[in-house]
Amino acid sequence: CCGSKRSLASIGNSDILNLIDLLDYKGNSDTSINIHLRTVKAMLRHFNRMGKLDKVPVIEQRKIAKTDPLYITDQEFHEIMGLGILDDFYKRVFLLYRETGMRLREPFISSLNGSWIDIPPESKSHAVRSIELNTLLVQMFTELKAWHDTGYGSVLSDPGEHLSKIFKKCLRSIGASEKKHFHSLRHTFAVRRLIMGTSIYDVKLMMGHASVTTTEQYSKMNLKRVAQDFPTLVSTYAIEPKMGKEDTLLEDTAHIIEGYVPLYDKIES
Repeated sequence: CCGSKRSLASIGNSDILNLIDLLDYKGNSDTSINIHLRTVKAMLRHFNRMGKLDKVPVIEQRKIAKTDPLYITDQEFHEIMGLGILDDFYKRVFLLYRETGMRLREPFISSLNGSWIDIPPESKSHAVRSIELNTLLVQMFTELKAWHDTGYGSVLSDPGEHLSKIFKKCLRSIGASEKKHFHSLRHTFAVRRLIMGTSIYDVKLMMGHASVTTTEQYSKMNLKRVAQDFPTLVSTYAIEPKMGKEDTLLEDTAHIIEGYVPLYDKIES
């Protein structure tokens, strides 16, 4: 039963099945269950290599139907930027994540050197990578770091979870799919770059993927169809993101911070 002491040698296939049943009972998704199974398998393999376990039980991942990555459309992002209940700080933060493709907690462990964010190998990619920012994004990153290191974020037990929950609340406020979440901003970054004409290999480097195979999940999408969700993007854009009127025809967010050059700038037709 749960919490009982067991010898490693006594762990068998039935225990793995019981674990899966328990996770099912607690309402874990197939993806979450697979994460738990990978962790258990890695631990048992380690003990096997150390000579403390003769045989590793059979641990098979649950099959999950492959679906396209869930991204945030231009219209959805515009609606989030227009939410009166959302503090302007969080609007800037969400824009930063969408424009850089960083994972939720990567800004907290990163450093700013000039116009470059240097992300250490402690991130999920386990490799050092750097992201170049324009002046607007440098200000946003600096503000987020100050919030995390010495501001309100510093008193939270998990600042990342705090941002994630607020973004999820925003998604629900605009009636977006319940399946969308904070990580969808990272998917949005990748999709937008591909629509803008960035090569799959450059997107791989930007996102810190270990293999281009991971990045190819985006290129396998019907990008011609996906482009309809980003009507303001121009496919002939340079790889470097451009900030200003040509990026979008949606309402601006100039009010978000005084002195910022807005990504959204209303264009009178």
